[in-house]
Amino acid sequence: MLFDGARALQVSRPGLQEPSLIPSADGAIAEILLVLPDWAVTRPEFAQGYRSVIGELRRGTRFVVVHQDELDLISGWFTAAGHHLDQVTFVPVPGYVSLTDWAEDAYVALQDSDSPQTILMEPWTFARSGDALIAQYVQDFAGIPASQAPLIFQGGNILIGDSFWLLGRDYVAESAELLDSPRPPVKAPGQSIAETLRNLFNQYLDANRELLTLGTSRPIPLREYYATRSERGYTLDAPSGGVGAFQPIFHIDMFVTLLGRGEDGAYEVTVGSPRLADEVLGTVSPYALDDVYDAIAGALASAGMTVSRNPLVHRPTFVETRTLSEVDEAAAKRDSEDLRLAAAELRRLGAAADDVIHVRDWHHITWNNCLVENSESVGKHVYMPTYGASNPDLAPIDDEMEQWWTSRGFTVHRLADFSSFAERQGVVHCIKKYLARSA
Repeated sequence: MLFDGARALQVSRPGLQEPSLIPSADGAIAEILLVLPDWAVTRPEFAQGYRSVIGELRRGTRFVVVHQDELDLISGWFTAAGHHLDQVTFVPVPGYVSLTDWAEDAYVALQDSDSPQTILMEPWTFARSGDALIAQYVQDFAGIPASQAPLIFQGGNILIGDSFWLLGRDYVAESAELLDSPRPPVKAPGQSIAETLRNLFNQYLDANRELLTLGTSRPIPLREYYATRSERGYTLDAPSGGVGAFQPIFHIDMFVTLLGRGEDGAYEVTVGSPRLADEVLGTVSPYALDDVYDAIAGALASAGMTVSRNPLVHRPTFVETRTLSEVDEAAAKRDSEDLRLAAAELRRLGAAADDVIHVRDWHHITWNNCLVENSESVGKHVYMPTYGASNPDLAPIDDEMEQWWTSRGFTVHRLADFSSFAERQGVVHCIKKYLARSA
């Protein structure tokens, strides 16, 4: 029997009638998921971040906590913060499972029209450590059902407003590649891949909100390596860490923040700006991609939103020293054209085979990656990461951002120093998953 395209997609739906994603800002945080692997909770630079989130979230918030062997340690964090353990569901995962603490990414959280039950919807594939197992453990121990969509996405590349949701273009491209592969999970006769994608996102993630994609129309032309020379010597920069194919950062929650509807009825957002950070710090960020951030801010404004801008830092970190000969060897071993180009640049700049090359990678320090509540019942709150304790030059931006939020009517909860998280290309919005919100 032959099915038309619409019918073919309908029968592939996982029993959902009208899926609706859990909002990113609208409503009070009612239930939240944390993933706390042993390697992270036993390191003070990370433990202080988790403890500050637990300590600032209001009493009565429900928690689902994925953990390994350090249950007693983690339980003590909740009781010390005044949370009752009957509000915490602990999900044990064996210590041999390799977990990250990025609880946001391996699924999205949604509800269906006929039930308040939260569902974790997983992408077709998710190949980061053992994080693809998290939803199954949560289903087994917390009773939150898990399902799977024939699409590629990560939670950090999705933000959800009241009548719209945002999806970073990187995963639109990867989902298109999946459907255009020799053996795609779904095929709708008579439909283009773009039409099929939109229908699938509508049927598996959100039925009623308008889907808006964010990113450039062409891949961002940023090489993996660049060479420079200054009075300090020769430098080999690796600035592409954390950069997406079509996005200035690989997840939009790192540089876009939803605030909620303003008094004029327009939805308010803020977009990070490396240029603003350079103005505060007196620095120059040569690989920051300011034009891409500006274009995304313009696209959101064109969609009818009220767009503000805030500082976002693109910062180098010294990694190691290599000789030019070692750079050549690495380029040959990796068969890296970008590294060969950088080695050639170093020679043109005057470097000899035995000269020392300072290698730096780059990461993003972002205040956009925060937790937001815009609620009738509890008011407007933001849970904001800080960086000034370990980077004193960033303390003025911590203060500026607190004033920025306060001027917009938000109560600011300053969290611990998240610099160690930022160096791993994630911050506080990355270490949690909203499971439910209330009015």
